[in-house]
Amino acid sequence: MVSILFCTLLALPLSYFLNSLWCLRRNLLAAKATGLPYVVLPWSNLNLPWLLLRPLLLPVLNKLPIRDSLWFRLLSVDWPWHQQYAVFHQLHSDNFIYVSPTRNYFNTADAAVIDQITKRRHDFPKPVEVYRSLDIYGKNVVSTEGNLWKHHRKTVSPPFNEKNNRMVWDESLRQAQSMINAWMSHQAESSVSIYQVADDCMKLSLYVISCAGFGVNLDWPGAEDQRKQPLSNGHATSNTEKETKPSEIDGDHRMSYVDALQTLLHNMLWIFIFPIFLMKWLPLSGIRRSYTSYVEWGRHLRELFDNKKDDIAAGKAQEGMDLMGFLCKGAGLTSGSTVRDSEKLQSKPVLSDTEIMGNAFVFLLAGHETAANSIHFSCLYLAIHPASQRRLQKSLDRIFASRPISEWEYERDFTALFSTMAGAVLAEELRLIPPVPAIPKCVPCNASPQTLVINDQKYTLPPSTYINLVSLAAHRNPKTWPAGPPSDPKNPVHPSSNTDNDLEEFKPERWLHDTAQISDDPAEKDQYTEDAPNTATGTNSSNALHRPPRGAYIPFSEGYRACLGRRFAQVEVLAALAVIFKDYSIELGVDKYASDEEVEKMGEKERREVYGKTVGDVRALMMEKMGMLFTMQMRGANVGVRVVKRGEERFADLYQ
Repeated sequence: MVSILFCTLLALPLSYFLNSLWCLRRNLLAAKATGLPYVVLPWSNLNLPWLLLRPLLLPVLNKLPIRDSLWFRLLSVDWPWHQQYAVFHQLHSDNFIYVSPTRNYFNTADAAVIDQITKRRHDFPKPVEVYRSLDIYGKNVVSTEGNLWKHHRKTVSPPFNEKNNRMVWDESLRQAQSMINAWMSHQAESSVSIYQVADDCMKLSLYVISCAGFGVNLDWPGAEDQRKQPLSNGHATSNTEKETKPSEIDGDHRMSYVDALQTLLHNMLWIFIFPIFLMKWLPLSGIRRSYTSYVEWGRHLRELFDNKKDDIAAGKAQEGMDLMGFLCKGAGLTSGSTVRDSEKLQSKPVLSDTEIMGNAFVFLLAGHETAANSIHFSCLYLAIHPASQRRLQKSLDRIFASRPISEWEYERDFTALFSTMAGAVLAEELRLIPPVPAIPKCVPCNASPQTLVINDQKYTLPPSTYINLVSLAAHRNPKTWPAGPPSDPKNPVHPSSNTDNDLEEFKPERWLHDTAQISDDPAEKDQYTEDAPNTATGTNSSNALHRPPRGAYIPFSEGYRACLGRRFAQVEVLAALAVIFKDYSIELGVDKYASDEEVEKMGEKERREVYGKTVGDVRALMMEKMGMLFTMQMRGANVGVRVVKRGEERFADLYQ
C-alpha cells in the first residue's frame, strides 16, 4: 500500500514535467515556423505556482549567473516595466515571441504592427479569459467580446457625452479644491509636507466617479458646504440617493460604502487568486476581510441599483452622468414600472441584473484608478522637473489669469488646457506610465492563422497565440519617437533602456510643436488647432500637440476597443492639475538629507546636491516598486512631497 502511494506521488510530478516538456517542444516548433525572433522560457510568467513561490525563490535565484539572462528577466510578470524598450533593443527587433509550455506570446513595440492588430478586431480579439477576474459581479464591457461586447458597449456608451463631461469638470474642480484645503488645513504656514499623495489622489478620483457617475456624494472633511455653492454650470449638484453619508455604516451593513470599496480595491489580488466561495472559510484574516468587502460592496451596489429602479419607476430624473440610470434603461426598465419592458425584451437583448452590477463595478474600478494614477505621477514628475512645473504654471496663468475657480468653464478652458502645456504634461505622463504595461490580444485557438506585415515581409501567427501590445516599449521606441540626447549620460534614468537618448525622461516639451510660437492664451486659439472633440470619448492627445504615428501611442488602446472613459479621465486629470498648480507648487520632500532649518541656511550648490539625491531616490523607488494589478501603481511605498504657495519654493530657482 505504501509503495503504491509512493509511486503515485512520484508519478504525478513526473507526468506534469514530461507533459510540460512535450508542450514546450510543440510551442517551440510553432515559434520557429513563424520566422520571428524568440526566447524560450521554462514556464510561463503567469504560472500560478511560480507567482506564489517567486517572492521566496528570487533572493536565491538572483545570486545565480542566470539573473542576467534574458529568459530569466522575462519570467517577471512586470517585465515590461522593468525592461521597457531594453529587451527589444537587445533582440534587434520590435517584435518577438517568448515560448512557454502553456502557450506562445507574441510581443510587439512596433507601431505599424500595433495599428494592424487594433484595426482587425475580429482577427485579433481580446483573450476574455484574462479578464475573468473582473466578472466578480457580472459580465461587463471590458470582459466580453464579439456580439456580446457590442451589446454591452451600445448600452453603456450613451452617458459618455459632452454634456456629462461638463459635470465631470465641475466635480473634479470641487474635489481638487477640497483636497488642497484638506492638505493645507490647520497649517499656520504656507507649506505642508504630504506623505500620502497616492492615497489622496485615489480618494479624489473615487469621489469624482461616485458623484458624477452614480450620484453618491462623497466629501472631504469640512467640504460638505461646498456643494451649496454654484459652479460654472450655474447650479449645485445634488444627490438623489439615500441621505446617509456613504462614509458611515447604515442599516445592517458591516462596512460603509467607502470602506467596502476601498478595502475591495486594495485587496483585489486575493479575489483574483482564490475562488470567492472559498475565501469565506480560509483562516487568514486579510483574505476574510477581502471577502467581507466583496459582499458588503455588492450589497451597496445592489442598493444603488434598487434605488435607481425606484427612481425610474417614479419618473424621477437625475442631472448629470447617471451611469446607473443608463444601465437600468439599457436593461429594459422604463418609467412607471420596476420590471423590464416586455416589448423591449422581445425586440432586442437587454442587460441582466448581474451585467448591470458588473458594468457598474468596472466603471468604478477603471474610472478611478486610471485618473488617480495620472494625477499622482504627474505631480511626482513635475516635482522631479521644476522647470517643467514652472512652464505649466505660466501656461495656467495665461489661460485663467485672475479668474476664480468658480468661473472656470469646461467649454472654454478644457480645450485650452488640453492643447497647451497641461495637455503635454498629461500626454507625457501617460507615455511614460500608461494605465497598463501591455494590452492583450490573441489569435483564438479555433481561428485561422493570421498574417501580419512586418518591415514589408509577411509573418503568420498560428492559433492559440497570445499577443502583448507592449505600450511601455512602444511609447519609448526611438524608431517612431523624436529623441534628443540624454540630459545626464552618466546617470541614465533607466540602466539599459534608451541610454543614448532622452526617451526615458519626462519631457512634456517634446509634445509642443514650436515652443517659441505656441500661445497658451485661449484668446489666441487661431494659432493652434482647436481640439473641440468630435466625440465625447476624444483622442489620446490633443491635435494641437505632437501627433505620433498610429500605434505608437496607445495609453487608452486604439481602434474599436479604445477606452470609453478616455475623455472622462482627461477632463478629470487636467481639472485637478490646474487647481493644484495654479496657486501651489509641489517639491520633493528632502527630509532624509536635511531639515527645513538646514535647507534655509544652504547655498545653491548644497541645495542642488540635496535635491539631486532626493530625485535619485524617488526614481529608484519608482523603478523598484511599480507593479501591475489592474493598473500600473507604486505598491508598498510612498513619496513625500512639500506643497507650497507659489513664490515660496526652495528649489525652483535651481532649475530655471
